[in-house]
Amino acid sequence: MGGLAGNPVNRQTGNCQSYPGGRIITDKQLRSDFSRSAPYWLRRAGMVSWLFLGIVLAAGTVLSFIATVSSITVPLLVAVVIGIVFRPLVDRLERRRVPRSIGTVLTMLLIFLGAAALLLILVRGFIDQGAEIVRQLEAGWASLEAWLLQFQIEEETLESIRAAVANGLPALGQGIIGILSSTFSSAAALLIGVYFSVFILFFILRDGPEIEVWLARQFKLKPGTGTAIVANISRSIRLYFRGTALTATITSIVVAIPLIVLKVPLVGSILILYFFTSFIPYIGAFIGGAFAVIIAFGSGGAETALIVAVAVTISNGALQNVINTWALGTTLKVHPLLVFLVTIASGVVGGFLAMILAVPLTAVVIQTVRRLREEGVFAEE
Repeated sequence: MGGLAGNPVNRQTGNCQSYPGGRIITDKQLRSDFSRSAPYWLRRAGMVSWLFLGIVLAAGTVLSFIATVSSITVPLLVAVVIGIVFRPLVDRLERRRVPRSIGTVLTMLLIFLGAAALLLILVRGFIDQGAEIVRQLEAGWASLEAWLLQFQIEEETLESIRAAVANGLPALGQGIIGILSSTFSSAAALLIGVYFSVFILFFILRDGPEIEVWLARQFKLKPGTGTAIVANISRSIRLYFRGTALTATITSIVVAIPLIVLKVPLVGSILILYFFTSFIPYIGAFIGGAFAVIIAFGSGGAETALIVAVAVTISNGALQNVINTWALGTTLKVHPLLVFLVTIASGVVGGFLAMILAVPLTAVVIQTVRRLREEGVFAEE
């Protein structure tokens, strides 16, 4: 008994096995031997695989939840972005001794008037000319189909593509209504989303300073840090949309020149679609460009369409990158691959509106996390 009591292995592990020659191996040693039985690269690959599966499962769960409640999350994001863009106007009115509640109401009236003017432009550009747009697109596709048959492409393939395009024409002809219907599943959901947006927007504009103080207190930030972070977020989002609008305007002019010179019909509708779809990174401008090329095919044939396609490619390629770099600077630098993935995921979850908001919100989140890390919020105690 005394020998067993003095055995340090038995006291510390309490579980061991004896081997010939008196060798005693503990469970810890057995597990260590088992881990060394597989090559290091295989164990490393297994660990990374499990981590990757966990990340994919977590991301899928989050995206599924967001997609389920997209009728609430998308209006919330829209209200937050609009509130961030227009809050300086409320602050300026308050500095001029206008009560903040009254300043909020005046600012919201200005937003509603701007939205009504934008809707009027879209209605005149698309809904009033819906029948003509569909006719021109059908004529353009017929010309494109006849041109492609010269290259011995199977007619069944062209017919399947034509059917897919025809199914998409009604939504395209509806303009902004088609965009909204891709985000909100029904008219009732649309009305609920608008109500949520207006409700949230009012409190963001009116209670912005109190929200800043509350967030700073929750994250235990230094005095003034919360205000600085919110100011940086506001500046970044305003810079993004201002820079994107400037980029869309300049590239639209580049596309408009050959359309006007070649007398392509529906130039106004083409430019409206091209301008607004340019707010969707990488994808949007090519949607508007394809719209222009097909109409050009119907009005002037392959040569006209080729010239328009070259103009679209130039405006969406190097020219857009140069203007974006000049307009946005280094404030919202995000890797192009991340921009593409975020845009696609947002489109799957929330439609076109989510695709427009995804990139600036992602950049803001990255900047905010970096600033909070610098403040020591994520430091281990």
